Amino acid sequence: MRGLSRSQVNYRRLARRSLPSLLRYKFLHEYGYDKGAVVVSAIVDDICKVVANYYVKPGDLEPGQLVYHAAAVGESGGKGKTIAKTRLVPVRLSIVADEDHEAVRAGAVAARRREVKVRRLTHEAYSQGGVLSCADVSALTGYSEGAVSMTAVALRKRGEFLPLRGYVADMGSFPTHKAAVVRLYLEGLTTPDIAARTYHSKEAVDRYIRGFERVRLLATKFAREELPLLTSMSPGLVDQYLELLEAHGLPVSPAKATRRRAAQ
Repeated sequence: MRGLSRSQVNYRRLARRSLPSLLRYKFLHEYGYDKGAVVVSAIVDDICKVVANYYVKPGDLEPGQLVYHAAAVGESGGKGKTIAKTRLVPVRLSIVADEDHEAVRAGAVAARRREVKVRRLTHEAYSQGGVLSCADVSALTGYSEGAVSMTAVALRKRGEFLPLRGYVADMGSFPTHKAAVVRLYLEGLTTPDIAARTYHSKEAVDRYIRGFERVRLLATKFAREELPLLTSMSPGLVDQYLELLEAHGLPVSPAKATRRRAAQ
């Protein structure tokens, strides 16, 4: 190559034997990719980052840790959306930690020890941009999915919310998250406080509150069985909102005059 010393030429040739260079060559000359070298370089850089995150050296992990690929926070679920179509992020999880040993030494019952582990794994994943499902936690811990779900429900009844995927992404068997948000609203918490505490966006919190207020307004004018159709909500969710209204001493049935007019 004109203008370069022999050592510089040799260095260039050796540099081309790196993984990024090999991938760029394959894209441009073997795969028939025709979007240009600049786009290829960007793609290759991204691939190399994914590979680097996926293959962690043993020395990079603490004892008891592993790397797991969890669904990214913000990835919505839906019918027909498989894990193959879901964006995943690598998260470092502590399968065994000091707090597990401490719980055993303290003589904690099995349910308490399970709470410690499930809480830690879900929060570790969430802090790194991922969310674990009950199935994920089950696979990682050996607990049944039912036991993981029962743990989450028990904690939620005590006012502690775990960032499990079904809860954060409004999926699966977690229909009570809306009622949980509204319960905090009725207790006087502001939207930012509720969002931070329940792992929901401010927009989602405000949307749930508006839905609740719609039920609250219509419940004083229409019969209970009419509310799902009028509010476009499931009967189960409407019932949860009505139970919250009753628990807080708020009106949940039409006024007598309204009922008389409806009967005429």
